[in-house]
Amino acid sequence: MARYDFGAGVADFIVTPADGLWTVGAGAVVTFWDAASDGTQYTDLLDAAASPITQIVADEYGSLPRFHGPDGVTGMWADAGGETRGWMDAHSVTGGEDTAVSVRDWLNVLDYGATGDNATDDTAAIQAALAACPMGGIVYLPAGAYRTSAPLTIPPAVTLQGTHTNLMTVVGLVDPPCYIRPLAGFTGAAVIQLLDKLAGGYNTISAEHRILNVMIDGTDLEDPGIDGIQAAGNIQNVAMRDVTIRRVTGAGINTQANGGFFPYSWRLHRVMIDNCGWHGFAVQVMTDITMIDCQAIGNGANGFDINNAANSQMVACRAEWNVGNGIHITGDWATGTGSGGMLIGDCSTDRNGANGLLVDATGNPPIQIENLHTRRDGRNDGAGGGGYAGLAVDGATVPVIVGLVTCYPGTDDNGTQESSPQYGARFTDCAYVSVASGFLHADEAGWSDGGGNTVLRRGLNIAERTGTTAAPVDVFAVPTDVAGNLNVGGYLAASSGQSAGQWNIWDGQAKALNLGAAGGGIAIAEGTNSRMGVSTLVGGTVTVPNTSVTATTRIAVFRQAAGGTLGHLSASKTPGTSFAITSSAAADTSVVAWVLFEPA
Repeated sequence: MARYDFGAGVADFIVTPADGLWTVGAGAVVTFWDAASDGTQYTDLLDAAASPITQIVADEYGSLPRFHGPDGVTGMWADAGGETRGWMDAHSVTGGEDTAVSVRDWLNVLDYGATGDNATDDTAAIQAALAACPMGGIVYLPAGAYRTSAPLTIPPAVTLQGTHTNLMTVVGLVDPPCYIRPLAGFTGAAVIQLLDKLAGGYNTISAEHRILNVMIDGTDLEDPGIDGIQAAGNIQNVAMRDVTIRRVTGAGINTQANGGFFPYSWRLHRVMIDNCGWHGFAVQVMTDITMIDCQAIGNGANGFDINNAANSQMVACRAEWNVGNGIHITGDWATGTGSGGMLIGDCSTDRNGANGLLVDATGNPPIQIENLHTRRDGRNDGAGGGGYAGLAVDGATVPVIVGLVTCYPGTDDNGTQESSPQYGARFTDCAYVSVASGFLHADEAGWSDGGGNTVLRRGLNIAERTGTTAAPVDVFAVPTDVAGNLNVGGYLAASSGQSAGQWNIWDGQAKALNLGAAGGGIAIAEGTNSRMGVSTLVGGTVTVPNTSVTATTRIAVFRQAAGGTLGHLSASKTPGTSFAITSSAAADTSVVAWVLFEPA
């Protein structure tokens, strides 16, 4: 029989933890075995010079030198003194022997006994491949349906990669078998678990897991509360791309605390959570999470339930047909120096049972919402109403700043059930909400002030409609309410306008107020208690009742039409009661005009 070559490959390195990081294991002593644990050690090895050896020593770079394995052996388990062994394949196999398709950092689960035949329990085989994979390596799932009976645990810095992810289940749509499908008798908290250092027994912080092109199909699950992917504790820098989780009985993705720590700094791209039993995305106290092009559809609670995600982003995400809210921003977002807000940009909601997007979070960090598109939310089991809105902010102490929001009502796809939502946007008991622009079409009201708001600022470009989509009622000319100051750096041009409050001009120039067109003027209403009018002198005097007169009122009088003997005109006042105009000629019967001014 032949001896096969091992070592000196691009993946044949030893790493070891040092000060919380992984570095090359210079000088590490490696022994070789016939099993992943226990088993028999291979001692019949030859070095490159064909001298007998029983172990291999890594060089100063952590690299394993070239050596020859025992006769007929094409793969061995390598033990460098850590808690797990890693599988090493020979470089080539000659003499008609079959060669394994795995290489050191790309492990095919079929080589570890998995079948993917939609019947065999592949849990142990897949987990063996994951345990054998070195940090930075890939465990590969060829196309197939892999049945599991217990959670799969992905070690730190290992990638689990499949071939394809089906986005959702639709009758008549092609659904190729390329998924992990837990058996009906599955037991455990989640189909895939990521463990922290404490629970996993790792020598360093648990981090850098990757899940790519992986689909979980929980159709056969019977026990309630089984998540698709669950992570608890300090688990950092996890990335998922092209992942689909459908029909598990718990959350699609669930992040939790362990030992006082939460997962941190994740990146999710194109992740679909479809018809799961609880929230689609259940994110608890996750700092620095980024979600791009993620979707939650048909889940049993909220689509996205985000409970404190400081310094995080949601971009181009969709929440549709979830039983609860499409997107829920909730929990205590804190007030300390380590707290932070969130950006929600270019996201959409459709036909969720409650609100499209609800913010009821407490704390001080701002929640920024840009380009939010809501549609047919507030389904409310088909009844509509219920006080639901496309965008709702209720009891939030976090500042909520909205750039653009739209709402469009509707019924179910087949035209049945009631049109919803009841409101396009509704704000109740909030500390600070500012909405710059929008188009809000809803069943009862586009914009709704539920009361109790400390500051609610409505922008100048918000239009409203009510009623059905076929026969909308335009409500475009509603007043614009600005609760604070409206600061305009340049010119404010308005074709017309009105004010129910006081106007102040603080400019110190002589021409602080200019009427720039010939023929323009100032008109002042006349009548009872007015600030301008005319009166007729009788016997050289007239008393004008006027309660608007104050102790500092300036009274300007001038003759409108002469009558009788003319004299000089003067004025006196009784504050809060009247003022008198008197001529120096007792026979003066002129018609006198007057204007009242107040000092600023």
